[in-house]
Amino acid sequence: MNPYFLNQVGSALAVERLEAYRQDGAEPRAALARYLLNLALCESLYSPLHLAEVALRNALHHALSVRYGTESWYDASHVPLTPWQQATIADAQRRLIDRRKPITAGRVVAELTFGFWVSFFNKWHARSGLGFFLVKHAFQHAPREERDLAKLDARWEQIRALRNRVFHHERIVHYTDLEAQHADIVRVIGWISPELHELVHVLDRFSTIRQGGLRPWLDQFAHHWPHATPVIAPATASPAATVVSVPEPFAAWEGVETPFGHRWGGDVFRLSPAHLAELYAGKTLALDVQNEYVAFLTTAGKGGSHGG
Repeated sequence: MNPYFLNQVGSALAVERLEAYRQDGAEPRAALARYLLNLALCESLYSPLHLAEVALRNALHHALSVRYGTESWYDASHVPLTPWQQATIADAQRRLIDRRKPITAGRVVAELTFGFWVSFFNKWHARSGLGFFLVKHAFQHAPREERDLAKLDARWEQIRALRNRVFHHERIVHYTDLEAQHADIVRVIGWISPELHELVHVLDRFSTIRQGGLRPWLDQFAHHWPHATPVIAPATASPAATVVSVPEPFAAWEGVETPFGHRWGGDVFRLSPAHLAELYAGKTLALDVQNEYVAFLTTAGKGGSHGG
C-alpha cells in the first residue's frame, strides 16, 4: 500500500487512535485493517445494543406505569427513586423545556439515559422492593434462576459498558469474550420479548464479521491499493525463523495466545501430499499470509525464510 496514503489516513484519523491497533509492533497496513474490523464490529453490534436498550426502557416504563397507576410515574412523590435518578429525570425534563418540547411520558422516557434504567437493579431498589417487582414484570420470559437482581445488575452493567465503547468509537476488537458478550445481549432481549429476539437474529451480522477477521480488509487493500513495488528483503536481513511443533491448529484469525506469545491474525496452512512431495524434492513453498507477508517453507539444510 502506498505509504503516502497510509500517512494521510493516519493523520485524518489521529495517529494516537491507530497506534492502539499496533501495540504488538504490527505494520501500518495491518493496524489500519484492525481499525476497519473494529469499525465493522461496532456497526454490527449497533442493532442488538439498540434493541436491548429500547426494549429495557419500555419494559420498565410499562411496569412502573402499572405499579403506580400513571405513565407519569416519574413525577409521583412516593416512587422510591434514588437521588441520582431524581436528578436525572429533572435534567431530562429541563432539556425538553430548552428545546420547547411538551413534557410527555413518551418524551421523558426516551430522554432518560441507559444508565438510568440499568440502575433499577442496584442494591437501593433491592432494599425498596421495587427492583424485584420490575424484574418479575419486565423479564417474564427469563429462566427463574436468571431473575436475580445481582445477576441482572452485573449483566446490564456489562452491556452498558460495551454500548458506551461502541457508541463512542472505542476499541473492542481485542476483547477475547466479545462473542459471549454479544450472545448475552441477544439472550436478554429474548427475556423481554421473544418477537424482538427473532428480529435481532434477522438483523444480526456480528458473527459473520467476527469470524471473517482481518482477511476481508486486507483483501480490500490488496484490490484497491496494491503495493506499487513489491520488495523482498535479502535473506541476511531477516532473523532466523523459530519453528515449534503444536498438537493441533488453533483459531488464528484474531488475537490469540500462540507458542510465541500473543499474536494478531494468521492462517492455518494445510499441505497436500503434492506439496510435501515438492518439499522432499528440494523445492521451497511460498505461503501467502493474509496478503500481508510471505512465509517460505523449506526442508532442513536449505536457506532460511524471508518476508515480502
